[in-house]
Amino acid sequence: MCSTIPPGTPGEAHDRFAEAAAFHGHICPGLATGYRAAEVALARLRSGRSEDEELVTIAETDACGVDAIQVLTGCTAGKGNLLFKDHGKHAFTFINRKTGAAIRVVSNPSFNVDSLDPPDLAPLRRG
Repeated sequence: MCSTIPPGTPGEAHDRFAEAAAFHGHICPGLATGYRAAEVALARLRSGRSEDEELVTIAETDACGVDAIQVLTGCTAGKGNLLFKDHGKHAFTFINRKTGAAIRVVSNPSFNVDSLDPPDLAPLRRG
């Protein structure tokens, strides 16, 4: 299920997300989390989609995001380069076997929506 759109083509990100959504069956926050984690990892590792087993992903969840990771990275359980260590966290480790580089991508647990509100509006939102 590899995208046939050349990298850098306008609309590529939209098309790749649509491809992940079609593979998963619906759009949800978990799919978006996995999609973004894979995007960040591929950019930081300077890696493309794994054609064989050059890239390894360790998923610390078995939730929706893993489907987006499969589509973007090419890592699958069948090839043995998608491993599950289910700790119930939206955390993913990506390893480039060719270079030895690795990155762990985790959702920000300290995100605070109040920090986005102007100081005079935050109390109003709380009611």
